[in-house]
Amino acid sequence: MTEGKKDHGPRWIKTAENRIGIIMLMAGVVAAGLLITALAGGFSGWAWIAGAATVVLIGGGFLSLRAGALRKGETGPILYHPDSPDVVLDVDRETGNRSPHHD
Repeated sequence: MTEGKKDHGPRWIKTAENRIGIIMLMAGVVAAGLLITALAGGFSGWAWIAGAATVVLIGGGFLSLRAGALRKGETGPILYHPDSPDVVLDVDRETGNRSPHHD
């Protein structure tokens, strides 16, 4: 890793997923407002389009946020760090495979 670059890892994916979910929910609220406006104005074709957009946007935003919440509970791998006294691994000299240390 070079000096000027940070290793963001998979965290940016979770952040992007959450932001997209929130944007979809807000757009769904806007589409619901357009649905009510189209119904009040007598534009039945636009009301159908706005209704479908409302369902898709609110449903997709909810499912996106739900998937992010479910993924939050997943445990990540334990990574070896030379300064960590909590994790001790044995490294096979021939293959390089790491396994937990057993006393």
